[in-house]
Amino acid sequence: MHANPVAARMHIHCVDLAKEKFQVHSFNHSGECLKQRTLTRSQFERFFCDAQMPRGLIVMEACAGASHWSRRFEALGHQTRLLPAQFVAKKRVGNKNDGNDADAIYATHCDKRVRPVPTKTLEQQDLAALHCARQLLIKQRIQLSNHIRGLLAERGCVAGKGDKGFQLLLARVAERLDPEVSEPLLEIIGLQLKVLEALDAQLSALEKRVRQAAQQSPLAMHLTSIFGVGPVIATAFVAEHGRGVERYADARQFAASLGLTPTEHSSGSTHWLGSITKWGDAYRRHLLTQGAHTVVSNCHRHLDPLSDLARRLLDKHKRRNVVVIAVANRMARIIYALFKHPQDYRITRQGWANITAGGY
Repeated sequence: MHANPVAARMHIHCVDLAKEKFQVHSFNHSGECLKQRTLTRSQFERFFCDAQMPRGLIVMEACAGASHWSRRFEALGHQTRLLPAQFVAKKRVGNKNDGNDADAIYATHCDKRVRPVPTKTLEQQDLAALHCARQLLIKQRIQLSNHIRGLLAERGCVAGKGDKGFQLLLARVAERLDPEVSEPLLEIIGLQLKVLEALDAQLSALEKRVRQAAQQSPLAMHLTSIFGVGPVIATAFVAEHGRGVERYADARQFAASLGLTPTEHSSGSTHWLGSITKWGDAYRRHLLTQGAHTVVSNCHRHLDPLSDLARRLLDKHKRRNVVVIAVANRMARIIYALFKHPQDYRITRQGWANITAGGY
């Protein structure tokens, strides 16, 4: 029985979102499908905006446009629930089509183990757009520099990895040390270098905006008090979890959502733990791993809990990548604690001071 009689009478509308065609399946509290509708975008808006329509629960997959519709429906008096896309896909029965997707959304909604995704605010989406644009520029810059390397490698002109190796390669080309690097090829590379300079300028402008966004966000400033966490990591986590981390029971679940916990294959009294799962949020896991590399590289010059963890593991002759993941896992748990209790990271061990500089 339902403890809330209003909730017992409330209809549940499971929506498969799209650009033009929306599939809406309506269920009652006992799980009976009352109506299946295929609506155009204008019909979809009118259907839920109708003042005569009883307010209910609208369940959607957390995909493109979900937060937009969630904010609109909540403003109209509906309740909304966004579900992680990876769990919806596992509940689908039969071929992939809009009707089966809507039914899978209802099946996922009934599974109480699945935690809903919070609706993002416009400010969070602005931060997320900033990070998305930055990642695109970084990808384009890497692609273009690799393309230039490939053209020069065809003429026997190669250099080491990384940005330093790329600059040495360009210096070698400028000095005309390789006779097979012809004038037509130099003209092509010159055009591509102009594009590369434009990408660098745009990337610098976006990174400046990331730093400004971090300074304007009190929560992001709290996160940057963690050694290894800079404006990029702080704003990335605020963009994703700015409305809190209440859907996670504890810090371990939060770290698991980033794929930083080991895979498990256990049965009975036999327990086996393998490599990290790499499930969930790949972007923020990547950022934390970069920040953890900074901590591990400088752990012998700092006195803080993260550096202490890195030193202890290195002294046990653990592999560097193992140490980096362990530090990243600990960083994720500290970030969870600061989301739960917004304040600067306080190092309690006697003789250690807050470290607010450094990080990614």
